Amino acid sequence: MSAATGWTFGEDLRLRKGDRLRLLVGGQVHNSSSSSPAAIRESFAHARRVNANTVLAPVSWALLEPREGVFDFALVDAMVAEASRLDLALVLLWFGAFKNAASTYAPRWVREDRERFPRAVVHPTTKGSAFHYSGVTPTPVLSVFSSDLRDADGTAFEALVRRLAEVDEADVVALVQVENESGLLRDSRDRSALAEAAWAEPVPAALIASARSAGDASLMHRLWTGAGRRDAGTWAEVFGRGADADEVFMAWAIGSYVERLAQRGQDVKPIPMYANAWLGPQPGQDQPGQWPSGGPSSRVLDVWRTAAPSLALLGPDIYVDDAAAAMRDYATGAQPFFVPESRLRAGELVRAVGTHRAAGWSAFGIDGANPEGQVAATLAYLIAFEDEIAAAQRAERIGAVVVEPGVPVTDASVGDLTVSARGLNDIVRDFLLDVGVQLPEEALPVPDETLPREPVPTPGERRPFALVFAEDDDTCVIVGQGVKLDFASAAGEVEYDSVTELLIEDGGIVPGRVLNGDERLQVVPVDRVGAARVTLLRLS
Repeated sequence: MSAATGWTFGEDLRLRKGDRLRLLVGGQVHNSSSSSPAAIRESFAHARRVNANTVLAPVSWALLEPREGVFDFALVDAMVAEASRLDLALVLLWFGAFKNAASTYAPRWVREDRERFPRAVVHPTTKGSAFHYSGVTPTPVLSVFSSDLRDADGTAFEALVRRLAEVDEADVVALVQVENESGLLRDSRDRSALAEAAWAEPVPAALIASARSAGDASLMHRLWTGAGRRDAGTWAEVFGRGADADEVFMAWAIGSYVERLAQRGQDVKPIPMYANAWLGPQPGQDQPGQWPSGGPSSRVLDVWRTAAPSLALLGPDIYVDDAAAAMRDYATGAQPFFVPESRLRAGELVRAVGTHRAAGWSAFGIDGANPEGQVAATLAYLIAFEDEIAAAQRAERIGAVVVEPGVPVTDASVGDLTVSARGLNDIVRDFLLDVGVQLPEEALPVPDETLPREPVPTPGERRPFALVFAEDDDTCVIVGQGVKLDFASAAGEVEYDSVTELLIEDGGIVPGRVLNGDERLQVVPVDRVGAARVTLLRLS
């Protein structure tokens, strides 16, 4: 790999390709959209149509290694070639032994050999686990405690990365995800013979050291303290018994498994690697096993970081309504922040990039996204301003506002400026009411974010939102919709000096109207996503 083109995360947690700061924004194609050359061409082309600069796509172990030791790289080659042709960064998702806490992407030769590759055993104690109901066809779940499974999975993963080292000379592949939403459903830990033997073994000294040094907010620290702050012992002796201790045990097992794969891959080519998380706890899922126990959930991030130091980051898959809380759990500054999966919501895109300085954000089902939607429009501006946004992130001169229902004002900090955001519709309605004109309480229509064929429709973003970043001390760029922004500084009074509308032409930014008078109310539009450059006058 050429040092001039390779992808790396720096000590500042920023992503670079060579010397250039990069921002990866786009989406993940549907699970089966990378299973044929034709589907790859169409899904990647659609990602480009919705203005993505990055596409995430699965690599299925079952398709890569249909017979043990026999590898078919045709689909991998097609993805690298198509991403290169479309000038897309590519993030490959290794759907190996574990995908959504199951093993349906493991090859048949693995799944049919139960002696060599034993299954996990659960004693269902949790209510309402996802994907399970009375009469459901059983889903295979392999045991993460099988060394044979780890070695076979690792051999296939290493072969994948070796292929990338051979064919991806331009380093189109930016990141590789190791497994997908790993963990165990329907029980807090595996009860197989291999797992029970591991439960009775001594806890690794590295994990006890991490438990000792962690703060009171850490689940494993609280369990370790409650069990007597032991320096050695079995899992039950060091962390106690119960679902919480089970989750720590499973997190160490799965994190160590993923670490072994990541090590084998990075020994071949040092591509940044990460693991993604099915969030837990979350509404309706309050016990390990309702979310995948042992996956990189918010309660066991420190366990994973100890078990899998080769991973660049742990990223949240965000489908919950309270996306802000999920982002706070993962964007702690301990590692780079990247959102591997999210709903198609423009407000959460700008929140990730602006508030939490994400290295990237990915919507799930990008090949079903509406090219006329708000996400597509926001992506167009973010990509046109990629260099400026990445520089503002590094300089901490960027912020975002999402005005939630019932919240009149939302603030963000951009450099030394405080940016206050209000819904423009609410302001106009209040102005007119002051002069005796009453408008109906109606939200403006917004396009759906998904195409009509999509199985789960996603409505457009009705919350006012904006990304704000400073180009210099007195000039800010705003990208958003339906929001009125006011600026203040502790250093003294500021006022608007000039406002210039910014338009997209041929993928670049061109100036539009110079806004003044009534149009200063709509620095960004109400009915669509837009952008503007604001110059401020500082009054001494």
